[in-house]
Amino acid sequence: MTVQLMTNELIRILKDAQIFASLDSTLPSINAVHLEARPGELIAVSTDRFVLGVSKAPLDEGESFEVALPLHQVKSIVQLASACKQAFSKAALKVEDKRFSIAFSSGETLTLPVEVEVGPHRAWMQLLSAVADEPPSKLMEINPQLLAKFARVSGAKTRLRLGFFGPSKPIRASIGDDFVGLIMPVRIDLKETPEWTTPDWAKQAPEKPKRKPRAKKATAKAVSA
Repeated sequence: MTVQLMTNELIRILKDAQIFASLDSTLPSINAVHLEARPGELIAVSTDRFVLGVSKAPLDEGESFEVALPLHQVKSIVQLASACKQAFSKAALKVEDKRFSIAFSSGETLTLPVEVEVGPHRAWMQLLSAVADEPPSKLMEINPQLLAKFARVSGAKTRLRLGFFGPSKPIRASIGDDFVGLIMPVRIDLKETPEWTTPDWAKQAPEKPKRKPRAKKATAKAVSA
């Protein structure tokens, strides 16, 4: 099961996806980047259960496969791929006999054991599907540190699009045509739908009523005899 793509595209999707992986090595299924090769595209998925990032790269050729790469392996791959990155450089990825191999067109190769048995996350597809009959939220609370992760994604300086589908539903995010993600909201324990209220100190002070001009006093004119 071998696929081939541009080296710079492999670097991009791995670097983008690893931002959203859990840093807890005792949770191997989420302390990893999950790769899935499909006809014509390679998908990289990571989540720490609070945010999720999915990045896509075009494939030149190859078969389908699924593999999960621990973060320490991803860092090794990115480091070697960056050193091998040249104009029009390509990388061939292969999964066979519980081994993940990369061969670069420049001649370098890397073979790693498949340490994580869990396949790629599939629930993200359903979570990213908009629910037509659910009204958008007027107010949501999120952890700003989670939102900051999206600023590190390739192309994020251009535009980040967010979709809101309910106070308890994940916020959908997209950057360009090759990245989508989710941000889990902070639960708001209110019986009624929360509304936005501007604090008094942030409101514009009302204009003071204008003072009426004083009436001019009548002056006595001198009468000539």
